[in-house]
Amino acid sequence: MNIETKPARHSAPGQYLGFALQPVRAFYHLLTAAKGAKVSLEFLDDVAVHYADGTLCLEQTKSALKQNPISDWANDLWKAVDNWLTMLKAGECEAGKTRFRLYVVPKKNGELARALSLAGTPGDVATVITTVRQKLAKLKEAPACVGYLQPLLDATEEQQTAIIANFELESDAPEPLEVIRTRLRPVVPESVIDLLCRSGIGQAKQAFDRLIERGETPILDADTFKQAYGAFLRQNLMSGFLPALSEAPTEDLVTDIMSTRPIFIRQLELVEASNDDQLRAVGDFLRASADKAEWADRGFIFPGSLDEWDDGLVHRHSLVRGDVADLHGTKPPEVQGRLAYRCCAGHQAPLEGRVVPGHFVHGSFNDLADRRRLGWHPEYKTLLSDDVG
Repeated sequence: MNIETKPARHSAPGQYLGFALQPVRAFYHLLTAAKGAKVSLEFLDDVAVHYADGTLCLEQTKSALKQNPISDWANDLWKAVDNWLTMLKAGECEAGKTRFRLYVVPKKNGELARALSLAGTPGDVATVITTVRQKLAKLKEAPACVGYLQPLLDATEEQQTAIIANFELESDAPEPLEVIRTRLRPVVPESVIDLLCRSGIGQAKQAFDRLIERGETPILDADTFKQAYGAFLRQNLMSGFLPALSEAPTEDLVTDIMSTRPIFIRQLELVEASNDDQLRAVGDFLRASADKAEWADRGFIFPGSLDEWDDGLVHRHSLVRGDVADLHGTKPPEVQGRLAYRCCAGHQAPLEGRVVPGHFVHGSFNDLADRRRLGWHPEYKTLLSDDVG
């Protein structure tokens, strides 16, 4: 049976390190899932874990910041059950091979929800259904959730058992980031643990987003992800390496900034740099600027060393310009400028003796170009003299 048929029909609010609850939980499952498992995001459910033995865990996530989604007559509770029942009837999941988890944060209580989670046998399920019917009959008015609840009451005993006997309520666990921190603390210093959590969640979300953009199923292999994330941790925790703390800016942000034609973009226009070169320059400029601020703020570097760093790049640029003039002095100034720019863009240099991320040198050169401490066109100072600096 092919269970990968329809995308999820529900979502949940709530922000953790800038991310909604679903990608945070997806990242957690990618880190903790058993060997051979895969994790999907907002496909069969908010999050789903697809195990190697063919079993499945469907998880709906509920942020309970403003209300209790598992109170006895909460729409969220019975809508979740109704969604799972609909999937079961449609053959999108199999009875006996699927667990149905409701993840709620922060901690909340609900009498009926707790009773559902404790029912493990057909007899237990029958008792819970009877309890629900009795409580419902005592109400003066039908609750708003009755449209989601009634299909369960009308379902067959087998269907009721398939859902309720495999229902799991997780409503009293630590907040979602803490369970991830607990996994990482043995290998990650406390000072950077949230940064590396945020990076991991972002990596997972970007991987899911790329699959969606390509029209593919948003499901990731947990083993492959753990291997890649482990390599990322090892690289960023090396004493001789400064970790990239910035994330790649969105295409919209890059395009918006490029459209304002800041000085470093004007510098590239003077040498007729390609559109791709200009887009990359904006992205690396933003990331380098963000990393400088984060490293200094967190004490990873001494702020004064950034002045020495800039002076070193200006000196490197001077040497490159001299080489280009000697070797290519007969070529048009635009060509000389592009040659100098590309040579500088590929330059690698340490900061405080530590390796920096690939975008940092390139972004720093563009920052210096923005401040007119260097330029690509041999006559850049004259050509930019009309621009307000």
